[in-house]
Amino acid sequence: MSYLHFTSFTTGFRQLLGVSMMSLAPLTQALESDQNQPIKIQADTAIVDEAEGIAIYTGDVTIQQGTLNVSADKVEIHTSGEEVLQIIATVTETSKEQAHYEQQKNIQGDMVIARADRITYLVQENRLHLTGKASLQQAKDIFRSEFLVYEPDGSVILDSGAGEGDRVNMTISPKKIPNKSAL
Repeated sequence: MSYLHFTSFTTGFRQLLGVSMMSLAPLTQALESDQNQPIKIQADTAIVDEAEGIAIYTGDVTIQQGTLNVSADKVEIHTSGEEVLQIIATVTETSKEQAHYEQQKNIQGDMVIARADRITYLVQENRLHLTGKASLQQAKDIFRSEFLVYEPDGSVILDSGAGEGDRVNMTISPKKIPNKSAL
């Protein structure tokens, strides 16, 4: 097995994997400018196995690219050639915080903020899967469920899970209606 092991580092993701054209954005509906920003990763430990196409970061992991921010206890990045296939952010059972994802989705400053025990970003489908006490806030709308999927068009699919008593919770804010006197 050929792998690299780093401890207490901050590095550009492109340099670490030796891949020149990787980009994490556009996660969901993101600012186009995020794609052109450098990817910054911080972790206590990183193991990169280029032959297997996997990088595993552990210990207070943070990833930033433009307005995109991901934090978790552990992040796995799976690649094939120069393509990122999926990114999995998880927390340990003893963690006080959930995995966290946030990104500005438009120039108006609307944010998408997600928390879950496990966040999987399927890059090819441009889709987020949130598992384990999942919550997603999109502008003023809030969705909570044991499992939810955030689609590229901004739609949300919720599943309460198999447990009895599990429920889907949503708060949907009304759209602003233009003031008739302003017309």
